[in-house]
Amino acid sequence: MNKIKSLLQYQKEIIEGFFVSAVGSWALCSIIRGAYRHINDVNFGGATNIAIVICLFVIGMALMAMLYIHKDSMAKLAMFAFVYLFVILCACQGYSVSWGDASYYNRIGNVCFQTVLCVIAVLAFMYVKEDIFNIFAKIHLTKKETWIVVAVIGVLLFAFIGVVTVYRYLTYSNSTFDFGIFAQMYEYMKQKGTISTTVERNKLLSHFAVHFSPIFYIALPIYFIFDNAITVQLIQAFMVAIPVIPILLLCKHHKLSNQMAIAVSLIYVLYPATAGGTFYDIHENCFITFFLLMLAWAVEKKKNVAAVIFAILSLMVKEDAPVYVFILGIFFLFSKKDKKRGVILIVASAIYFAMATAIVNSYGLGIQEYRFGNLYFTQDGGLIQVFETLLANPGYAISQIIRNTNDNSMDKIGYIISMLVPVAAVLFTTGKKYSRYILLLPFIIINLLPTYLYMHDITFQYDFSVIALMMYAIILNIADMDINRAKKLATVSVICASVMFMGSIYQKAPYYVSRYNADKATYQGLNKALDMVPEDASVCASGFLVPHLSKNLILYDQNHLESDIYTDYLVVDARYDTEKEKFSNIIASGKYEVVYNVDGLITIYKRTSN
Repeated sequence: MNKIKSLLQYQKEIIEGFFVSAVGSWALCSIIRGAYRHINDVNFGGATNIAIVICLFVIGMALMAMLYIHKDSMAKLAMFAFVYLFVILCACQGYSVSWGDASYYNRIGNVCFQTVLCVIAVLAFMYVKEDIFNIFAKIHLTKKETWIVVAVIGVLLFAFIGVVTVYRYLTYSNSTFDFGIFAQMYEYMKQKGTISTTVERNKLLSHFAVHFSPIFYIALPIYFIFDNAITVQLIQAFMVAIPVIPILLLCKHHKLSNQMAIAVSLIYVLYPATAGGTFYDIHENCFITFFLLMLAWAVEKKKNVAAVIFAILSLMVKEDAPVYVFILGIFFLFSKKDKKRGVILIVASAIYFAMATAIVNSYGLGIQEYRFGNLYFTQDGGLIQVFETLLANPGYAISQIIRNTNDNSMDKIGYIISMLVPVAAVLFTTGKKYSRYILLLPFIIINLLPTYLYMHDITFQYDFSVIALMMYAIILNIADMDINRAKKLATVSVICASVMFMGSIYQKAPYYVSRYNADKATYQGLNKALDMVPEDASVCASGFLVPHLSKNLILYDQNHLESDIYTDYLVVDARYDTEKEKFSNIIASGKYEVVYNVDGLITIYKRTSN
C-alpha cells in the first residue's frame, strides 16, 4: 500500500515520462525505418514486419525513459528534436507526391499537408518551449556577433537562390520569357546604354514600353565587370538576400533583443515566398524588398536624406511600385507614427504613379491593367472600372479573393495558406494597433483580387513588395509583445516557415543540380554549339536557347514571330520534335545551309543567299 502511495506521488512524472518516451520513440523509429519516404504508399504498412516495429518501438521507449529518469529536460528536448526532424523529412517527401491524382484528389494537397505538419511541430514545441528557452537564455550575443549571424543567414539565402537560378540557366531551363529578355537587356545596357531588347516583343523595343523600371541601371556596373547571363541571376540573389540588413536595423530600432532579431531574420529567409519569388528568374520586383524596408527604417529614424533616397529607389522599381510607397505613407499617417513624412510619401507616390503610368501608356504598350479583368463590368474596362467595382460592388470584390483561375484549380486557396501559415502567429497579433493592417492591403488588392494566375503564386515575383510590408508589420508586432510571448510566437513562426520552406522550396536546389550532373554532356554539347554563333550575327532561335544567345543584339524567338524573319543564323533546339517545324518556312526558302548538327540535340543553319 505504501508503495502504491509512493508511486502516486510521482503520477505526473510517470504520465509525462510515458508520453515523452512514446512520442519520441515513435518519431525516432519512423525516421530509422524510413517511414517518411512512404507518405503516399499504404502498402508500406502491410509489407512491414509489425513485430520488428513493435520491438524497435519498445527499445526506443526504454531508452527515452532512461533518459527521462536521468534528466527529464533532455528527454523532452530529444522528443521535440525527433518529432521536428520527422516532420521536416515528411515535408521534403511531400514535394514529390502527385497530390492531384486519384490517390488524393487535392490540387493543393502539398500545402495542406505542410500545414498539418506545422501543427504537429508546433504542438511538440509548445510542450518543451521552456526547456528550449532555458538553453537559449545561456547564449549571450554581442551586437557584433548578432551582425555576423545575420550576415551568415543572408549569405546562405544568397547561396541557395544562386544555386537554384544559376543551375536553371546551366540546364537550359529558362527561356525567352522572361529570363532571355533581361539577359539581353543587360547586354544592350552595356553596349548601347539603352534598356532595350529584341525578344520581349520580337522587335527592337525599350523595356520601358512594357514596364517603367529604371532601377535596373543600379546593377549595371556589376554587369560591366562580369558581363554574363549568370551575373544577372546573381544580382537577383543579392537583392533578395540583402534585406536582412534593414530587418536587423528595424529590430534594433525597436529594441528587440539580439536573439529576437536573428529569429525575425530567419522568418524572412525561410518564408517560402522569399526564395520562391526567384524561381522564374530575375525581374525588377526583386529590388523593392530592400528599398521599402530601408525606407521604413529611414522614416522611423527621421533620416530625411536617406528617406528621400530610398523613396526614389523604391519608386524606380516599376510603375506599380508607388502603390506600396503610398500604402507605407498611409500607414505612417494613420498610425500617427509620422504624419508629416506620411503625407509626403502619399503625395510623392501619387505624382510618380501618374507620371510612370502616363509614360507607359503614351510611349509604350500600356500598363497591364487587364490583370484585373475580373473586376471589369465591360469588356474594355480599365482601372477606373476596377475602382468603381470596389466602391459600388464590395461583395463581388470580396468574392474574388477566393475565386480561383479555373474550375480545376485551387490556386488562391493554396496561395493564401502558403503566405499566411508561416507568419500568422506574429502577423495577426497587433493588439489594438489596427492601423498595421493597412500594410496588408496590397496583399489583398494586388495579389488576391485579380484572377491572373501568377499574381498569387509564391514561385513568381509578385510577392516581394508584400513581403517587405509584412516583415515591417511583424517587427512592429513583436516589439509590442512582452518578452515571453514574443519568444513563443516568433519561434512558432520560425518552425512553420522552416517546415513550409523544406516542403515547397528547398527541393529546387538539389533538383537542378542533379539534373545538370545527370545530363552534363547534353548541356556541354549545347554550349559548344552555341559558341559557334558569332556574337555580332542576327539570330532566330528556339525559346530555351535564347538566354544563352543574349549577347547577340539582333535576336528573335522563333516561337513568337508573327512573320518570317531571315536572320544570319537559325538555331533549332532539336531536343524537341516540334521545334524544327516552327522554322520550316524559312528553311524551305533555300537560303540556309546546315553548318552544325547533332541529332536530337541542336541544328545550326547559316544564311547563304539573299
